[in-house]
Amino acid sequence: MPRHQHPPSPPPLRVFPARPAYMVRSALICLALLVLSILPARAGQPLLVTDLETTTGPGPLALTISVSRKPDVMRTFLLKEPARLVLDMSPARLAGGTRSLAGGLALIHGVRAAQHDPRTVRVVFDLKADVTHRLESRPDSAGRGGHQIVISISPADQDLASPVSAPAQEASQPGGSSVAASTPQADAAPSASEAAKPSGNKIILFGQTKSAEQPAATPSPWGDFELSGFLAAKASQELVEDEYPEQARGFRNTVRVEGKWMPPLPANEVRDASGTYLLASAQSDYLGFGPDPSDDDHDLDLFEAYVHHAAPGWELRAGRQIVRWGKTDQISPLDNLNPQDMREFFIPDLEERKLPNWMTRARVFPRDAGPLGAIALEAVFIPFFRENEYDWTGNTWALLGVEDTGLRIDKDEPGKSLDNSDYGLRAAATIAGWDLAVSWLQATEKTPRLRMDPFNPKGPTLQADYGRQNIFGFEFETTLEKFGFRGEAAYSDLQSVNTEDFDPVSPPVSYWVVGLDYIGEADWYANVQLSHQHLFEYDEDTLFLKRDNFYLNGELNKEFWRGNFMLKLRYAVDIQDGGSFLTPEAILTYFKNLELSLGTNLFFGPRDSLFGRYRDNDQVFLQATYRF
Repeated sequence: MPRHQHPPSPPPLRVFPARPAYMVRSALICLALLVLSILPARAGQPLLVTDLETTTGPGPLALTISVSRKPDVMRTFLLKEPARLVLDMSPARLAGGTRSLAGGLALIHGVRAAQHDPRTVRVVFDLKADVTHRLESRPDSAGRGGHQIVISISPADQDLASPVSAPAQEASQPGGSSVAASTPQADAAPSASEAAKPSGNKIILFGQTKSAEQPAATPSPWGDFELSGFLAAKASQELVEDEYPEQARGFRNTVRVEGKWMPPLPANEVRDASGTYLLASAQSDYLGFGPDPSDDDHDLDLFEAYVHHAAPGWELRAGRQIVRWGKTDQISPLDNLNPQDMREFFIPDLEERKLPNWMTRARVFPRDAGPLGAIALEAVFIPFFRENEYDWTGNTWALLGVEDTGLRIDKDEPGKSLDNSDYGLRAAATIAGWDLAVSWLQATEKTPRLRMDPFNPKGPTLQADYGRQNIFGFEFETTLEKFGFRGEAAYSDLQSVNTEDFDPVSPPVSYWVVGLDYIGEADWYANVQLSHQHLFEYDEDTLFLKRDNFYLNGELNKEFWRGNFMLKLRYAVDIQDGGSFLTPEAILTYFKNLELSLGTNLFFGPRDSLFGRYRDNDQVFLQATYRF
């Protein structure tokens, strides 16, 4: 996807005249996608869905879902042929591995949970008969931390009189009911088990757990420890191997293991919803291109490692971590705290590209916010600079192309001093169903500006340095019946952009994005986002950017086979230059803990456009991801 920080551009020799035919075709693609992607899921920071328990007895069948915090939005509705009761939670992420549910329950055949779209977890109860149900949200009664969602199910001829109790606000929606709780944002940094997930479907069959009559496990004097992770392998092949020298095949293998330790609690003390814990993960990542790879890369490194402590009204997290600002997907002008892995350009999803950095984050939640409702104040401090990760030459996606240009590259990175540290402030509030936030960040750019020095005594040299910028931001989010509406806007007093003669300019830039999501009751999801970037001091030699740049991006997907199979289309269109990028994909999640994806990456547009310069790099890919 296009981003607010465009990577340095290849040399002018790769730039060719535009073709009007591509502009016409991309305009038609843009129009078609607008028709398909009828409007957008709530995009707040995700809660984590971790477990489900069933309780049987003389009363209603009760199913308890464990989540990391109080939900923002819950919505239930009934489907027929076959009969199903559906619970949607957003924003939410699904954690854990695949398990099975033993049969024998009176009213249901089984329970399935899915990452219905990138921000919504859907739990489906396969029904044996018509039912009535009641939904509740409450603190975790077992003292394990977090929150619980309890859905009670009875035959349709029995009455469930108790109303939904815990959420702060309630509003009915066509086809079902929804519940919105006015709460501060939860942690944005995904764990290992969730961060590497593609935005496609995930199915879990929850195992039969202890009934209410069974005693709870005795707490360990050493505290609690959780281990999770994933193994992913992806192979790609270009659809057409032309006469240009290139690395037409690629292979990537990533293994990440994450451990989370929660210290023991004093007697009779209940663990807080976010509590105190230590999290650490290690990652092995191999990325190679062929034939005859010239730039294979393997890293074995610490990924995230931080300590988290929460007390009533405040929390502190320090260490190597990922922190998310902003509300939108793929194009996020406010998501500038962490660098990204750009070695495959924008092919991987944004959440997969994020790289952790050493930082400290503090948040405060005032108890009495007055007319503003729930508010949260946040401060971040990043002492050490880390740039975006990319290759200069040697493969299809390298900044300067496959072949070595012979240029010396002299990088002038910021020194490790307080003057070069990044720091920012953010204030968020919930007002009348709207999540609003304002922010300020002073940071070093993650992508270098490039300047040519042909007269360097050591030979022609490409100078790379990094500018400092102030970014002022505003973000919002709300729900409109079956739709979500969200967006963000940023103003930067400096953003470096490269020119055809490698004489970079650094104009002030404004960038806004608005998006709509639609969560369908017939297993459809559609998302569309429109963005506009404006350069206030425009240079006609600027590469790939106009004075005003408009992008359209989003996703369309449909589930089949009770959620075990999904067809998905991810898209981006450069409206100004006529280029586009499409990723149609088929995702299978039938096998335990395993997700298989088969798809293609297709590029269109003139060669001097952001997407068109890769139009000879269309590829097919196969990816397998195993989670534990």
